[in-house]
Amino acid sequence: MAPSTKRKRDEEFPLAREDATQQPIASSLVRNTEEVSFPRGGASALTPLELKQVANEAASDVLFGNDKPVPETSRPKKKKKTTKKDKNEGAGSTESDSTTEKSSAIVHHIGFKNLKVGSYLLGQVSSISKNDIGVTFADGISGYVNMAHISEQFTTMLEDMDEDMEEKENKDDYDSSDDEAQDKINELPDLHNYFKIGQWLRSYVTVNTALETRTKKNHKKRIELSLEPSIVNTFAEEDLVKNCTIQCAVKSIEDHGAILDIGVDGFTGFISKSDVPNLNDLLPGTVFLGNITKKSDRTVTVNTVLANKKNKITQISAVDAVLPGQTVDLLCEEVSENGITGKSFGLVPGFIGSSHLRVFKQEDMKHKYAVGSNIQCRIIATLTTDDAERTLVLSTLPSIQSLDTSLSSIEALEAFPIGYTFESTKVLGVDSQYLYLKLNDDRVGRVHKSNVGTLESKDNLMARVLGFDAVDNIYEMTTNPDTVKLKYLRASDVPVGELLSGCEIINVSSSGIELKILNGQFTAKVPALHISDIRLVYPERKFKIASKVKGRVLAVDHRGTIFVTLKKSLVNIEDKDISLVSSYQTAEDIKSKGEKTVASVQKFTPSGAILTFFGGITGFLPNAEISEVYVKKPEQHLRLGQTVNVKLLNVDGENHRILASCKISSQKAQEQKEKIQDIIPGRTIMKVTVVEKAKESLVVEVADLGLRGVIYVGQLSDNRIENNRAAIKKIIIGSELEGLVIDKDTRTHIFNLSMKKSLIRDAKKQILPLTYEDIQKTDKSTPLNGYVKSISDKGIFVAFNGKFVGLVLPSYAAESRDIDISKMYYVNQSVTAHILRTDDDNKRFLLTLRGPADEKKKVVTEKNFEAIDPSIKSVEDFSFGKIVKCKIVGIKKNQLNVALADNIQGRIDVSEVFDNINSIENKKEPLSSFKKDEIIEARIIGTHDAKSHKFSSSPIQVTKGSILELSMKPSALKAKSYAPTELANVKVSDELVGYVNNYRNDVLWLTISPSLSARVSAFDLLEDEESLPENIENSFPIGSIIPVKVEGIDAEHNCVSAITKAHKAKTISDLVVSSKVPARISKVGDNYVLLDLGNKLTGISFATDALDDYSLSLEDTYRKKINKMVVATILSVDIEKKKINLSLRSDNPKTPLITSHSDINEGDIVHGIVKRVMDKGIFVYLSSKIDAFVPVSKLSDSYLKEWKKFYKPMQPVVGKVVQCEEDSRILLTLRESEINGEVQILKNYSTIQVGDIFNGSVKNVTDFGVFIKLDNTVNCSGLAHISEISDEKPEDISALFGPGDRVKAVVIKTNPEKKQLSLSLKASHFSKSSPVEKQNEKVEEDDEEIQFTNDIESDDDMDLDEEETKPKRDITSMSTDGLSLSTGFDWTAAILDQANEAESESEEEEDFTESKKHKHRRRREKIVEDKTIDINTRAPESVSDFERLIIGNPNSSVIWMNYMAFQLQLSEIDKAREIAERALKTINFREEAEKLNIWIAMLNLENTFGTSETLDDVFKRACQYMDSFTIHNKLISIYQMSQKLDAAADLLKATAKKFGAEKVSIWVTWGDFLITNNRKDEAASVLSNALKALPKRDHIEVVKKFAQLEFVKGEPEKGRSLFEGLISDASKRIDIWNVYIDQEMKIKEKTKVEDLFERVILKKLSKKQAKFFFNKWLEFEEASDDIKTSDYVKAKATEYVERNNKDE
Repeated sequence: MAPSTKRKRDEEFPLAREDATQQPIASSLVRNTEEVSFPRGGASALTPLELKQVANEAASDVLFGNDKPVPETSRPKKKKKTTKKDKNEGAGSTESDSTTEKSSAIVHHIGFKNLKVGSYLLGQVSSISKNDIGVTFADGISGYVNMAHISEQFTTMLEDMDEDMEEKENKDDYDSSDDEAQDKINELPDLHNYFKIGQWLRSYVTVNTALETRTKKNHKKRIELSLEPSIVNTFAEEDLVKNCTIQCAVKSIEDHGAILDIGVDGFTGFISKSDVPNLNDLLPGTVFLGNITKKSDRTVTVNTVLANKKNKITQISAVDAVLPGQTVDLLCEEVSENGITGKSFGLVPGFIGSSHLRVFKQEDMKHKYAVGSNIQCRIIATLTTDDAERTLVLSTLPSIQSLDTSLSSIEALEAFPIGYTFESTKVLGVDSQYLYLKLNDDRVGRVHKSNVGTLESKDNLMARVLGFDAVDNIYEMTTNPDTVKLKYLRASDVPVGELLSGCEIINVSSSGIELKILNGQFTAKVPALHISDIRLVYPERKFKIASKVKGRVLAVDHRGTIFVTLKKSLVNIEDKDISLVSSYQTAEDIKSKGEKTVASVQKFTPSGAILTFFGGITGFLPNAEISEVYVKKPEQHLRLGQTVNVKLLNVDGENHRILASCKISSQKAQEQKEKIQDIIPGRTIMKVTVVEKAKESLVVEVADLGLRGVIYVGQLSDNRIENNRAAIKKIIIGSELEGLVIDKDTRTHIFNLSMKKSLIRDAKKQILPLTYEDIQKTDKSTPLNGYVKSISDKGIFVAFNGKFVGLVLPSYAAESRDIDISKMYYVNQSVTAHILRTDDDNKRFLLTLRGPADEKKKVVTEKNFEAIDPSIKSVEDFSFGKIVKCKIVGIKKNQLNVALADNIQGRIDVSEVFDNINSIENKKEPLSSFKKDEIIEARIIGTHDAKSHKFSSSPIQVTKGSILELSMKPSALKAKSYAPTELANVKVSDELVGYVNNYRNDVLWLTISPSLSARVSAFDLLEDEESLPENIENSFPIGSIIPVKVEGIDAEHNCVSAITKAHKAKTISDLVVSSKVPARISKVGDNYVLLDLGNKLTGISFATDALDDYSLSLEDTYRKKINKMVVATILSVDIEKKKINLSLRSDNPKTPLITSHSDINEGDIVHGIVKRVMDKGIFVYLSSKIDAFVPVSKLSDSYLKEWKKFYKPMQPVVGKVVQCEEDSRILLTLRESEINGEVQILKNYSTIQVGDIFNGSVKNVTDFGVFIKLDNTVNCSGLAHISEISDEKPEDISALFGPGDRVKAVVIKTNPEKKQLSLSLKASHFSKSSPVEKQNEKVEEDDEEIQFTNDIESDDDMDLDEEETKPKRDITSMSTDGLSLSTGFDWTAAILDQANEAESESEEEEDFTESKKHKHRRRREKIVEDKTIDINTRAPESVSDFERLIIGNPNSSVIWMNYMAFQLQLSEIDKAREIAERALKTINFREEAEKLNIWIAMLNLENTFGTSETLDDVFKRACQYMDSFTIHNKLISIYQMSQKLDAAADLLKATAKKFGAEKVSIWVTWGDFLITNNRKDEAASVLSNALKALPKRDHIEVVKKFAQLEFVKGEPEKGRSLFEGLISDASKRIDIWNVYIDQEMKIKEKTKVEDLFERVILKKLSKKQAKFFFNKWLEFEEASDDIKTSDYVKAKATEYVERNNKDE
């Protein structure tokens, strides 16, 4: 009898021990006995004789079918789910159940999914590394053996080494730890001495990550193994018989052999010296597979002869003894197309696959292996099934039978390497996983089902080699045509130096670029130094994601990572001109030929530079070899990433060393030296070629000499630096330039060049001063052209060449000392100076940048000065804060244009006119009460920048052309000082008055003050859902007043978000079917309209739900209404899929709505839209839910040869109902004769009039014109003559039109008698002016008579509109009351260039223009629309808009989040995620608040659109990078907002557990959540837990907060109990009394409030505290209109004062 512990362990659930033990799964040999396993080394439950009898009985049962029912007592059966079918079938299901059990116990192929922990495998050593061994098994599966799992002896050796190291550290304290650690690594055993490639081993699976729960994003499949004999040899004493294959570990080496550890208790192994070829190769700890030859007492003798066919096991003591490596007989039970199924020892099911039989046809297998026969084979795997049963995988392959240690893969892959293509192969067979191919007479390949691909036929397949499985002795192949055709299979196959075109950029950062190459087959990396020849600070600006670039393969590392260079200096290399170094062998060849090659500077050292070549090869460039001149520091001559041409001086492949040189020949060096000496700065003009580009400079070279120079960006021209930076981008490498040498360095042979025409011109005339003598000869009135050398506090140094400079003092550099010259001038700026003074003694001179005529001009200006206000005598009198008189010269809708003096103008914004809006009579035109030429008083509050349209309050000099900002508010005129409202003075919930400035998309922009704007969403402008005006611009014209409430503050853009009413954000669950909602048209597709409902909700309206008239297209109906507001009706809401279907149809549509077949009758005329064109006819939309079918025979009265060309999807048609019995069977006819009938629905030749416009299809194209079939007519066609095709006669009509093309035509002539129509397609017929346009033209003609005065000398557009707006494209859609483009003050006629301004201008307004309006009307057509509008006034509308904004402000989370929202509106959720990841990488690490915003946005995104796994992943990452407590709180809020209450509760619990000991707020938040959601009992428990977790100092605070929550959201009585407890424990805390009283006052418990006041005034209070409580009590009683109690309070207060006075 076995011990009870053994039986108990076996009855446990088998998987419960998988990760806890290393012991194999318990035996299950005999199921009909009480004992289910056999203890090792002790008394067996069965004697060997009984065991033999059981095996024979089992074999007999299999052979003759003598299956007997198992007694009930034998083993409790597993509980199975009982289905209805099972109950009905009853006992009849026994046979099928047994079949299922048998099939489930069989494993055809080894894979990650069936390799459970505890499985045993026979494998071959395929790799040996520093720390582990790679073992390969059947079916290409590999695992790894760590050093600690080789053998007990090996582990002991490692432990001893560790102890020795500790002793050494304690002994040798003076040694460095780094050296010792290195010594330790060097002392680790070399596994190559213990194992050989090709060696066979038995292994035990300890870890299989494929079966573990995936917690990491990059979860990799990995199998870890153990070779320890004590684990892999699960033998009992009876199993240690001759021919048993056993795994051994060497314990020690003796004279005659080696003592072995076989892992069986009480037994030791021995191998004789004669059985080992070289005993010295056996080291202690070595593991090998042996064969038992003899057993005596407690010792077994083994050898390494495993190939003998007689080495077969015939009996076992338990199932545990059936292990891989043993040769056994398999009793054949079934032959299938996959292989042979049978049993070993009559007990253990096993399987031999067709690939291991090398017989692939089922008939051949049956012929060769009869059912009932024994097959000698070797076990290659012992696996555990889901039912904890053992199953075997076996093989009859000769290589496995003999355990051949030679690796056949080397020879096989030499014959047919990876990537080799077999043009024709024969299919041998197919099993559940593989297709087997015959490659030639003696080679077989297999194709995994994932690599089969789509095959046209199964004969003569083209296949490609993917690898070779040495264990199965078979080639891994692919027949997938896509893979077979690939140029390269693996990344390592891509040759270094390969030129790649069409590389797609997938990620860009400062650390490098990621590419998809070879049509997306591989991913490659571009190192930062190889992005460009010049260093790019923002590479993402040049390299856009998804754009295509050209590159060259730089290197491929051992991991298969491909590195690519995008540097043009390397990409554009011609292979025939220069050889590339890709290996040490190619380097040797280049050196021997004396050729040059290219390299990149990778790193600098004090002695030289490290170079990188192609193929990852590095070299060294010594300082002495960088240049012919002396080189002290290499970085002074080279830069990181620079491409250099080098000669190879020495190549040492063995030591991996290359020595390179940049030196040229000595003859050329002498020529360079002579040339540099001959150069005269300021006189020598040279022609050069551009060889390199940097961001701020060009490197140029003199042809043939190799002499190099630099042109800085500021020296490219006399233009401003912005123009020069634009110009340098256009210059390409190889361009030839000409410039003046302004400096040189004879030591380094480098010169500086200037291309400034002013300097070159003076140099050619030889008037450019080079010496002090030249200055002495120059008259003071002569202008001198130079450039700014440097700027300092002393002034500006102006240079005429590199070393000859003069000084300009600050007072002579600008008009005023208040001007910052460092901002006014920049280095290398072209300037014209005059000599101011000279110092002959020191040979120095001073210059002035102020011309000699400046003083005279100033006198003239002062003399002609005349102000509106008589008290103003000079320009200096216009000081900030001064109240002056001014004259109104123009009245706009949102500003008054005023004149203060000649050439000094001002503006008064509408926000600076009124103090009280109630006094304004006309709220929509508040400035209508003012009159032109009216004299008013106003206070100067700042200036207005005409170019940027920005307000500035900083005092600057008032000069000619200045625009002053004024205020005429009564409060501003009375106050001693005044400043307009600024953002700093505004907080959320403030109520402000706004004046409409402009309307863009769905946002109305308001002016709060000259320096502050507000934006209001169109959705917030509506009083109710049905009050949407047809034109928001008409309802809220420019200048109209809108009181608003601040909802949010945008400090970045200096504006606020506001609402006009109590706004509640709608969610999708709030939407009600059939209700009407406001919506903004965001996109018009071919068959749908996309609508924005606000609050991130998007709906869609299908064409039939969007059109009132089906004869019109969506394009014509809604394209002009994009970004306009409309009223939509909700048709359906799918909350789960977040889909909203809307209708835009009016209440009285022209095309009636058809919801079912009952809405129409046979003979009805219906309008529809073509859905799709089929071979048998066309389907037509009658509505979004109802379709109709038109057979080909019912399409037209006339014969249409190619009828499909005449019907396109979304084409409107008119038909007649032929049949309508049900919704799915509605038939129409489109025949004109049947439709028209007597009703005359369609027009005919007699009813068509000249001027009628039709849509139609081209019927025929001839040389003289186009025949067109007109829609909605009775088979009417017309001719558009070639002269009527377009305004310019086309050369080839057939190139423009083809049969079936859709066109729009106008009738120009009819002949009903001959049934002829003349048509025209000219565009001019469709662009005639509408009445509205004609009226506008009349207004403009009247405006031409107005004369303008007060000319201003300015060429800039100086519109003073606070917000820049976008011009409207369609004039006819505007009305005279609409929003104008530029609503600010205008100093030029540029405002009239905008078409809409002409409509909104009044005849009596006056602008300051240079000439009459009609001069500018001729220019109006040439105005180009400017789309570079500030984000404050124009929401981005495309990806390019957002990318442009990001480049300008990469750290703005607002832009990034808007970009994400934009993608979400388009349902591009993955792109929104990518944008969020880009934002986190792009935003500077110091901008924590901005990064936090992005993390919160990501949490919101995943909560709304993602899964719980993606949300959890983002949450964990956010906690790692940001403050964990903050992220927890944010996610809690997100859960609550999205009504995920269970998730919020779980997170609150986890957060409180993590932070509860230090954060009071988390407990309060948790309590708030519970009380709000009516879980009040849990709230009490949370408070109790809070008091346990928090320190005592926080107890009062948390109890107070909970008490307040009870008053506000819970039960006030509980709140009172908590407060009473507080004031009893801390009665001196007056603040608690105050809060308690406040809570009672809020719920208006008058009696309780009075009681509390009575109690608190009895406390010991200070005079200040007593006064506070009495005042509060009195105010409460007065608010309650309780006069009696008010008098009582006063009396109590008097009594209190008198009592305290007496005490004092």
